Amino acid sequence: MGIRRVWCGLALGGLLLVGCGNSTHRAAGTAAATSAPAATPTSTSDPATTPATTPAPTTAAPTTAAATTSPPTTAAPTTTTIPPPPYQVTETTLPLVDTTRPTVAYGHEISPSRALTTLVWVPAVPGRWPLVVFAHGFQVGPTPYVGLLEHWASEGFVVAAPEFPLTDQDIAGSNLDENDITNQPADVRFVTDALVAPGSPVAVHIDPTRVAVAGHSDGSETALSASITPAPQGEPVYRAVIAMSCQPVTSGTSANPPILVTQGDADTINPPSYGYATYAQASSPKYLEVLHGAEHLPPLEVGTVWYPTLSAVTTAFLDYYVAGDGSQQAIFAAGNQSPYGSIESS
Repeated sequence: MGIRRVWCGLALGGLLLVGCGNSTHRAAGTAAATSAPAATPTSTSDPATTPATTPAPTTAAPTTAAATTSPPTTAAPTTTTIPPPPYQVTETTLPLVDTTRPTVAYGHEISPSRALTTLVWVPAVPGRWPLVVFAHGFQVGPTPYVGLLEHWASEGFVVAAPEFPLTDQDIAGSNLDENDITNQPADVRFVTDALVAPGSPVAVHIDPTRVAVAGHSDGSETALSASITPAPQGEPVYRAVIAMSCQPVTSGTSANPPILVTQGDADTINPPSYGYATYAQASSPKYLEVLHGAEHLPPLEVGTVWYPTLSAVTTAFLDYYVAGDGSQQAIFAAGNQSPYGSIESS
């Protein structure tokens, strides 16, 4: 993960099929809700009519009266009902590039633009879904988090994870530069706006009124900073933020949206005191999930003893604050899993 440092500067205030999880929210634009461009009704019958019987030829004394014609009948349209999750998920990669900002490593411009190749997971069900943009930690890129990101998508979220140009070792190479974290909140905003823009190949799957940002380690500070930076006019506002193994982002007065802070109490890379301070400085509503005995990355990795708690509590938080579903009780039920996790809120 690399040696971490305290960073200050903003305010706190293609097809892959997977399936897992158990939340119950549905996409906007299905059943009785406003329909999404990507959704189509299962069937709507054409008007059905009973053909008229041709009357018998007229004579001076007609022996047979003309048969009556049945009125047209129209079958009632059916509606598409989205089943509860888990859903299968499709994965795609978008070669996004921000041409308005350069990539500068150690004071030297290495590109006049910022390449932000983004991995996107979409529920393979018609509708407009909430969006979560995820920021990875230093050196590792999105790869260690794929299991968690696929899980969120299977629960009914479009999930996007950009590869930052200077803090993903596989992308940056010898230009790996942790100082570029100061540019990453703007990267997250660029990716968010690009995903919902007209012409985006995934825009038809996204509800731009329900957007969150999340991150781990340096990525959590990126996500938190992005969440408190005012959105450009007409662009999505972040409704919630998940900050996993986070350091405080200090100076300034902006308030954060609803926040879930997660912290391993045996983390030697991001000391627990940093995560606890992030929670203490945040504005309410706020939640602190402590993962007992957990180091830095293992809680986010499928197969560890902490992963079920972390995946459940983050999903419950997103359900309630972003999807507009679920409940606070579900957040507490997911977060209090002795002996591996406990949660508090204020």
